[in-house]
Amino acid sequence: MTELWERALAALQQRLGAEGMRHSLGVAGTAARLAEVYGVDVESARLAGLLHDWSKDASASELFAAADAHGIAVTDVDRAVPYLLHAPVAAAELRTAMPDLDDAVLAAVAAHTYGAESMSSLDLIVYVADTIEPGRVHAGVETLRDAVGTVSLDELFMLAYASSLRHLVDSRRRIHPATVTLWNRLVSEGSR
Repeated sequence: MTELWERALAALQQRLGAEGMRHSLGVAGTAARLAEVYGVDVESARLAGLLHDWSKDASASELFAAADAHGIAVTDVDRAVPYLLHAPVAAAELRTAMPDLDDAVLAAVAAHTYGAESMSSLDLIVYVADTIEPGRVHAGVETLRDAVGTVSLDELFMLAYASSLRHLVDSRRRIHPATVTLWNRLVSEGSR
């Protein structure tokens, strides 16, 4: 592994508990495998996967304070479900904590909860990796895992995003406006 990976790993171990580290390492490995399959830079995918939950263990008040400090807009849904802010807050905090991280890695970290208006292949990979890493046991995860390499990356992301939306609807949870906007764009474009 690279020196940047080693620094990122050591820093993350200071921030997350054992379960968070297990998940982050699972996402890193899954992102690297997806990157190999879909022709994306493997090391960037591995690093973004590792760091995606940098701010996951922050409290609601810490997330709100960090969002305010970094000029991140906070919606009513963010106020109701503060953990959604951990993605954009993580990207902003990582820009300061690890200034040598590539902008593409930071963008993938920022987009992994509710997506973004425009998503790169790396963004899609980190989102999907977070959804299908080995520790995930939700309904439909095996179908998503089986689709890797048999469908395009765009289609795999669409399947994973639809699965997340179904879960939100089925569990009667609020849906972030950015999620609705991205979903509407995806279906209007016919899966990107």
